[in-house]
Amino acid sequence: MGRPKLALPFGSGTVLSAVVEPLLRAPLDAVVVVLGQAAGEVRSAVDAADPRLRFVTNPAWADGMASSLAAGLRETIAADAVLIALGDKVGMTPALLERVLAGLERGPLVVPEVAGRASHPVAFSRRFFPELLALEGDVGAREVVRRHRDLAVFVPGDPLHDVDDPADYERLLAGLPPRSGDGLEVPKE
Repeated sequence: MGRPKLALPFGSGTVLSAVVEPLLRAPLDAVVVVLGQAAGEVRSAVDAADPRLRFVTNPAWADGMASSLAAGLRETIAADAVLIALGDKVGMTPALLERVLAGLERGPLVVPEVAGRASHPVAFSRRFFPELLALEGDVGAREVVRRHRDLAVFVPGDPLHDVDDPADYERLLAGLPPRSGDGLEVPKE
């Protein structure tokens, strides 16, 4: 993007605040935002006084997604489960979050599904914490989802905007639908 995408203006806030806001409306004990490059600028992109909101700076952000995932997980290590939401996936609704959280009553791994593809946010019970912490490099939690898709509870998802480049950002600003085919490629068997 050439600039911190999470701090880009969107609606009455920023890309990141559009992701954090529905999480703060959900019945979550904590919302941990992991910051990396341009941490100060991105941190200032969220103006919320909710006591459940915590910011963690990952000094190893350049090592890849796995280091940020681990930084957030270490902050919530006592939890029974975590909901992993990406800061550049805009469009989560309270109804989507409710479906994902309710899915934890039926299984240890909950994955939203949109048009036959796995999406976000994904909920992991604590049984997966060691595997999530063991990930290395520019690898996200999708590897754990792939290994354990037989344990996954799939719930109806919502199409989310994945703001990866200027064209994605322009689609978001223009109110166009998200790119099709976005999300995790985890075929159900």
